[in-house]
Amino acid sequence: MRRKLFILLSMLLLTVTAAAQSGTSRKENSIDRFVNSENTHGQSKFTSVVERDPQTREVIRVVKVRELSRGIDINSCQDHFEAESRTGRFTHKVEDGNCHTLLLNVEGEAQNRIYMLQYTGDRAMNARDGKVTIVIKIKTKK
Repeated sequence: MRRKLFILLSMLLLTVTAAAQSGTSRKENSIDRFVNSENTHGQSKFTSVVERDPQTREVIRVVKVRELSRGIDINSCQDHFEAESRTGRFTHKVEDGNCHTLLLNVEGEAQNRIYMLQYTGDRAMNARDGKVTIVIKIKTKK
């Protein structure tokens, strides 16, 4: 029991520390919550990369990629994109009738975020392979 409590507290501390370092002073939107919740219990692959300034060690950019393999997850993610579409510049492009790319660019005071959902299929629920990419570019302090 002590070990589980220690692991839980350690994970919480790491999450708080990472959020403080990345300069995320904004609230998470539903796309961020979807990707983060899938990170802990979903049936998908997750990759996260943090780029830091070599001199100051400050975070410059964070890239998160979540590969989705179930149509229901892709459909849910598309719903989040459409719900958040009013918060920035949103486009939904379809190529060859079944290659979908949803792109949302949100500009903030401290950071810019680019959200991209790509999937192949006539509609999200029927898609087999999808990928969500989040790029967070931290604005430098001048």
